[in-house]
Amino acid sequence: MGGFTGEAVLQTDKNFTGEANRIINNNPKKSDTTEKIEIITLDKFVHEQGLKRLDFIKADIEGAERDMLKGAKETLREFAPRLALCTYHLPDDPEVLEALIKEANPHYRVVHISKKLFAACQE
Repeated sequence: MGGFTGEAVLQTDKNFTGEANRIINNNPKKSDTTEKIEIITLDKFVHEQGLKRLDFIKADIEGAERDMLKGAKETLREFAPRLALCTYHLPDDPEVLEALIKEANPHYRVVHISKKLFAACQE
């Protein structure tokens, strides 16, 4: 299984809009806007929950889309869910995200529209 699993620090948005929530990787300092959280990959979640199908994944996760995909390779290969992902957080998101998807399952057809990526396997 790819991707990160373990403990991380989440910094939450002081205004509670959700737009500035982020995982802090370097030198997290304890404050009233941080908390320790557990992170697991999508592959591990699917396995632990014993899911028999997964039809759709939508993600606008502030630049962590590539990390999510790295931890979902088995899920993309086995279940081939349809995908709707944002591609505007990092400059190379469109290319990197498409490559990660097709690496996991080359049967995906990917379309880019308005800073979003939509993917589905051809039947």
